[in-house]
Amino acid sequence: MSVTISPAQPAELTPVLAALYGAPEDVVAWMASGPGAWLARDEAGEVLGAVGLRPSPAHGAELMGGARPGLRQAEVATALARVAREAAGRVYAFAETHLFPLTALKAAGYREVGAYRVLVGPTPTASVPLPEGVRLLPIVDGLNLSTHVAAIATYEDRIGHHAATPEHTAPEVGGFDPELSLIAVDTEGRAAGICSASTREGHAHIGAPGVRPDLRQTNLRAALLLGVCALVRARGLGEVWIESWGDTPEEVSQDLSLGLGVEVEEPILAAG
Repeated sequence: MSVTISPAQPAELTPVLAALYGAPEDVVAWMASGPGAWLARDEAGEVLGAVGLRPSPAHGAELMGGARPGLRQAEVATALARVAREAAGRVYAFAETHLFPLTALKAAGYREVGAYRVLVGPTPTASVPLPEGVRLLPIVDGLNLSTHVAAIATYEDRIGHHAATPEHTAPEVGGFDPELSLIAVDTEGRAAGICSASTREGHAHIGAPGVRPDLRQTNLRAALLLGVCALVRARGLGEVWIESWGDTPEEVSQDLSLGLGVEVEEPILAAG
């Protein structure tokens, strides 16, 4: 018995991705528009999985899709991951057990380079001083669009993140509450960082801060996170869920020191 991997067109890929992610086709259609896509079929022609590529500014491309659960999942996931790596050269994937299991990615030559995490705990009450000349502004304060996009772009060199576009500044696209989210600007008004948050089921859901590379050795990351936590407390929310990927061990350690604990940890693996 063998698995056949063949190139796929977006129209072929979209319904398979919708089934893999359990989402409507119009929600996952963007995943099928990348620079490469493949389907995995068994001997009878039944589709066992699919993979598409999502470009990443500093890390090649992310694997979208995966292998259907079942006895052949590991075999199919390994074959898809290997084909994508050979075609794209530099790729990475989140090791989700229902799509690309960790063992399958390792069998395809991928190595662990980071993790997706969710940290949970009581809303922190600490505060730290800002770097000299840096200000924190609520996103509702009529921010210039280019400044907002530049703030989102502070994530672009981190694995798991993608190119910032004007579309991401819309709350309904970015999934954030402007009144709970902050942008940092320097003395020249340039974007220095961002931390976005929203409310979900009685708690605050916060994206780990993005900080401009030249300011990562300062207190800015902590100031952004704790500044958002202050807004969260004012909203009466006593618990936070902080979602991150591509953060350094030192950054994760700082977040844990705030009294948070790891609720979810999912490896990120890369090849090329």
